[in-house]
Amino acid sequence: MPSSAPRGRVLFGTQGWSYDQWQGWLYPPKTPPKDRLRHYARYFDVAEIDSSYYRIPSPQTVATWLDQIPDAFLMAPKVPGEITTGRQPGPRRPADGAARVALRPMAGPRVLALMEEFLRVVRLLGPHLGPIVFQLSPSFQYPTHFDALTTMLEALPALGGEGLDFCVEFRNPSWLTREEPAALLAAHDVAWVWNDWEPATSAERWAKPMPRATDDPRAARVTSTRLQYVRLVGNHDADVDYRTISIDRGEDLAKWAQLVLQFRRERESQGIYVLLNNHYAGCSPETVRQLQRLMGLPVVTFGDDHSAAQPSPRSPHDPTQLALL
Repeated sequence: MPSSAPRGRVLFGTQGWSYDQWQGWLYPPKTPPKDRLRHYARYFDVAEIDSSYYRIPSPQTVATWLDQIPDAFLMAPKVPGEITTGRQPGPRRPADGAARVALRPMAGPRVLALMEEFLRVVRLLGPHLGPIVFQLSPSFQYPTHFDALTTMLEALPALGGEGLDFCVEFRNPSWLTREEPAALLAAHDVAWVWNDWEPATSAERWAKPMPRATDDPRAARVTSTRLQYVRLVGNHDADVDYRTISIDRGEDLAKWAQLVLQFRRERESQGIYVLLNNHYAGCSPETVRQLQRLMGLPVVTFGDDHSAAQPSPRSPHDPTQLALL
């Protein structure tokens, strides 16, 4: 089941969708959390599965998702952090008292077995499976971890990744110091994620931010012949309101709009995904709307009164609203 990268389209979505703060605004009041995706999929083209970073979803969870999404909707799962960081979920010392054994990020038999299990589950999404995202830790550096990344990318076909789309998000500027990392991704037709991320949490304060593709051409690598993936993450320590714009990102968004439009003009056969985080500006659905306006695209409509629970959806898959730029 090969993944289908939408040709010549810009697809918008958010990083995760099940936020309590969207209840009674984007979602009708009293919407059960398990039914939120049904409403989300009325407005957006794609959803990034944030929860898969913390645990491999169950087949039953995937079946619940499939029951809620329309035909052309795509889901972009994040590879579990246990694979990308080597840190296992849960307490450092489980109830049985046995200390957890640290895994080698992106390499080693246990990690590769987890990746195989993960791919087996996300393949249940069938034609709804979009790009699969490796969100790497800022401690994952070049050249120290280059061999581990090579091991994972070379193993993907045998693990069940044949024909699927993959993206790698680097969060350490060391990956920009040589051409070798980009050449590796290009050799495997894996997309280099363009990100806008600020290392601000207590575990990341030591990290240097990865330069943005809008500011540094080295961060704007194009390594896939099929797609480009953009993650606007922001600062997870920022005090934001998930229902309103809290941070003025107008200047930054204008740069991203220009870059995305340039990519679209130069590569008409490739799709480009743009995924927003609530911590980027506050309220990722509203930030999507800002970016759509700046790009001159039809703007998704939630309703004039954002405190009301009566949004006015447009079909994100209507060809008249997703015409080529």
